[in-house]
Amino acid sequence: MNDAGAPDVVSDTNLKRADLHCHSRFSVFKYFRRANTRDCYNAPEDVYRIAKERGMTYVTLTDHDSIDGALYLLNKYPEMTDFFIGEEVETYFPETGQRIHVGVWGLDEEQHREIQRLRPNIRELVPYMKIQRLIFGVNHLFQNYRMKNVAGRYISELIDMFDVFEVLNGAMASFHNKMVQQLVAHVREEHGRTVSMVGGSDAHTLKHVAKVHTVAKGETHAEFLENVRTGECFAWGSEMRFRELVADIYLLTIAYNSEARHDLMSNEYSAVDKTIQLAGRLASIPTAISGIPAAITSLNYLKQIVVTKGISMRFARLVEEIRPVLGPSDEP
Repeated sequence: MNDAGAPDVVSDTNLKRADLHCHSRFSVFKYFRRANTRDCYNAPEDVYRIAKERGMTYVTLTDHDSIDGALYLLNKYPEMTDFFIGEEVETYFPETGQRIHVGVWGLDEEQHREIQRLRPNIRELVPYMKIQRLIFGVNHLFQNYRMKNVAGRYISELIDMFDVFEVLNGAMASFHNKMVQQLVAHVREEHGRTVSMVGGSDAHTLKHVAKVHTVAKGETHAEFLENVRTGECFAWGSEMRFRELVADIYLLTIAYNSEARHDLMSNEYSAVDKTIQLAGRLASIPTAISGIPAAITSLNYLKQIVVTKGISMRFARLVEEIRPVLGPSDEP
């Protein structure tokens, strides 16, 4: 967050930086898995290189329900000490089907396997991560919020479950981020809760890696993450502009088609898989030209604004609804 006077703080060499939300080619687009589509086509080593070039002290990857990219990088460069494993986990409230994306940092392979087993039910997943003393937080709080759900109940449960919140996401609308910042600041300032406010680029192309990140002290990545746990950190950077979000969609389409020859020549896929992949690539070209990706991005962007605008308009009532979870405020 670009607070007044913050540039002096950011220039402090004691402070370290890490983009806590970025992807590599190991993030698979699950809705068209057999067509071999991905949410990102960046090689893990390229993400690492760009992050370091842009001033990140520590680097992680938070691929969708996968740590394969992180393990690939650690196996290729075993001497690496400024990299830690991360993951973006999709979990659900079982009674409503409400999706929540959770960033998890500093986990190991065994913890990843158990997280994947438990992730269909957030009420089982969160207690496990707390028992393991993992550092984890809610990503883009309102992106997947269903307006039919009661906002007060939805937010109350998440505030009760989590102590770390992504308040600055590089791929989200500015209005969304400001609403999350306002809510988390209220929890911290009015009720004395120890909550952490973190940031990440949510980059799916190299252009945006590390342009939003988290700042904290820590001479090792373990110390850095502990400061994130205790709230001794802040988010820094600025969101992509809308046209950059749209441009990224087309860059991903180009990247998908550029891998056609490799996939068709690969022995990894069956003839049926290759047929599906070819059909997917052929369909992606007229789809992109017709403007459908831009339209979908526009609708998602508009939804973010509408949802957060509605919550903003009834913010005073909302904080009263969540008061039982927060406890009494520090006001006399």
